[in-house]
Amino acid sequence: MIGITGSVVILLIIISSASAGVSAHQWDYIVIGAGASGIPNAIRLAERRNRVLLLERGGPSLYDSGGLMFQADWMKGSPLTSFDVWSIFSVAGTTRGNTSDPVYCSQSVESAACILGGGTAVNAGQHFRPPERYWDKYFPDGWKAKDMRRANDEVSKRVPASRFTSPDEKEYHIEVYPILSQIFKGMDFTEVDMVEEWNRKEKVFGRDVFSTVRGQRGGPLRGYYLDLPPNKYLTLQMNTKVNHLVREGGHIVGVNATYKRKWKIYKAKAVILAAGVFNTAALMFNSGIGPKDQLELATKLGWNNYDPKDWIDLPVGKGVYDNPTIPVQINHTDTQIYNTTDKTELLTTRTGPYTFYGRVLVMFWDIPVGNTVIGAQTICSPSASVDKRFSCPWYVGEGISSNADVIYTPAGRIHWRGNPYFSDPGGLDITAAATSLRGFLVAGTKFDPKFKVVAPDPNKYDITSIESLKTYVNSTRTGNNHWQGSTKLGTDDGTKGGESVVDVDCKLYGTDNLYITDAGIAPRMTTANPVYMVQVFGEKCAERIHRSRRKRSGDCD
Repeated sequence: MIGITGSVVILLIIISSASAGVSAHQWDYIVIGAGASGIPNAIRLAERRNRVLLLERGGPSLYDSGGLMFQADWMKGSPLTSFDVWSIFSVAGTTRGNTSDPVYCSQSVESAACILGGGTAVNAGQHFRPPERYWDKYFPDGWKAKDMRRANDEVSKRVPASRFTSPDEKEYHIEVYPILSQIFKGMDFTEVDMVEEWNRKEKVFGRDVFSTVRGQRGGPLRGYYLDLPPNKYLTLQMNTKVNHLVREGGHIVGVNATYKRKWKIYKAKAVILAAGVFNTAALMFNSGIGPKDQLELATKLGWNNYDPKDWIDLPVGKGVYDNPTIPVQINHTDTQIYNTTDKTELLTTRTGPYTFYGRVLVMFWDIPVGNTVIGAQTICSPSASVDKRFSCPWYVGEGISSNADVIYTPAGRIHWRGNPYFSDPGGLDITAAATSLRGFLVAGTKFDPKFKVVAPDPNKYDITSIESLKTYVNSTRTGNNHWQGSTKLGTDDGTKGGESVVDVDCKLYGTDNLYITDAGIAPRMTTANPVYMVQVFGEKCAERIHRSRRKRSGDCD
């Protein structure tokens, strides 16, 4: 394989323009990935009169975006697709790893949505604003709570959260809530409004909240794009796979992408990666940016054609986090199975039980362990398959230190190496999980005689013993697909031995015009479901990028 130096890349662009297709137009920005951060980032840059090309690997999702191929038979004739309807937030026929899958990226072992809206088109839609302590504890100056209020408020305005999924504010299948309210109150928890009291995330519980609009899925695709007038500065191009960046040293010339089965080079003054933790890492490995072992493997796979002397050594993919999830099942005679079949109200007025999918109560609890504090969380729902049963999957998040690395497998899949779940040397993560789970299960049996623990199986595990619950936690834990931290934001330059990949302006160290805005820039795990935070990243990075580049003469109009 011939190594490609930066100067040869430029030459190739020039001599290949007739046959390969080199865009004669130079954009101010190319944003890669129309998901949780990419949509807000592209829109906000376009609103500042920058010419923005937003490239999305997948096709449309919501009905209003053109996603008609995802209409179930009963939806025909209505302005709905399976992505719009909350009770079908996992679209049938889109199994992970299927190379013919139209929704999830086939190259990623983990579920990474390659469709307009990204993860916000397929997720459960929970919409929790991070507490101010998160920004103050983990982020550098310029990203502290006081600096983040405008970006947070803008996301709240454009993508509002609500406990009501049905516009008439009727609620369905909520028997679990009064049961658990009494238990948590018995544990001295405080009941809060998760929208109005968003900053309270310590020993509190309340109704789950969602990004919902008119009885249908909301999110940034609606709040930032579909529900606004067209912006002449923004061009969205779907079904476009970006193969690698085109760069000369640390300067990005554009991107090499495949569109309608032909590859083309799109030129830009700056490029912004918002493709998600796994796909952003893969694009950088393919572009000669990252740890040496991954660049060597990408070269062997035929995807990285940059000469080793032009590689940029950065800790891309290092220290990625996810929420470990532990199954918890409770039997209770006062609950009912969640089994919704009547779609009439949904189809006629966008109201009724089909606007809901069962998640009722959320709890946050800080657990002191060793010399740190780790946040526990649960979201409780009635069972959709077993009557008189509900589930409260148990998570730990903010403060955990277990992590892994994003890598290529020898077969060319993008995955992780190591163990991101309960692998910290001091065992603090699993202690926090077992301690908090014990507190909940013991309180449930104490305050409610109808509260019968099914999982953990009381015949196998002692729910009063932290050590026994550690065994249960370690043997049953799964991931939650809340990946963060693969391209960390910070002031410790990764090209000089630090851990950070991007600086406070979201710019990649070692480059002058490459930026990252997705969940990878989180320095540590956030407090709750991360999608709200990732939209804030899109907002804040748009502000920082625009402002920093305006200081450089001629870069922006």
